[in-house]
Amino acid sequence: MLIAVLMMIPMTTVQAKPGSGAAMNGRPGMFIGLDLTDNQIELLKNDKIKRHKRMISLRSDLETVRVDLAEAASAKVPNMREIDRLSNRIGDIRGQMTAERTKGIVYMRSLLTDEQKRKMDTRRIILGMMKDKGKRGFGR
Repeated sequence: MLIAVLMMIPMTTVQAKPGSGAAMNGRPGMFIGLDLTDNQIELLKNDKIKRHKRMISLRSDLETVRVDLAEAASAKVPNMREIDRLSNRIGDIRGQMTAERTKGIVYMRSLLTDEQKRKMDTRRIILGMMKDKGKRGFGR
């Protein structure tokens, strides 16, 4: 569950917000008040760009393998070994994508001070509770 909560904060866009740290991916609330240094912001931007390029490559690989799998499955005589291999490759790529997202979170947290981590963790808990509140059905 911790990984799911951490993945709610994708490392896609980092930009400076005067006096408040930084905003990420249109979610300024997560970084307001953290007072990120210029160095932290620059390191996060560089990491974001590197990871974004890697994700583009992985998504491309995933789509290519999906097309190959569809082609293998629709052959006159499907090769089950090839279908298994391609299916496993899809799982491998999705695992690599998950690992990239997780590495981004770990890297981001490695740049934060203990106080910045505490503030961010508190916000995640509050946002998680707000998200869960909307999922409760009538009578629960």
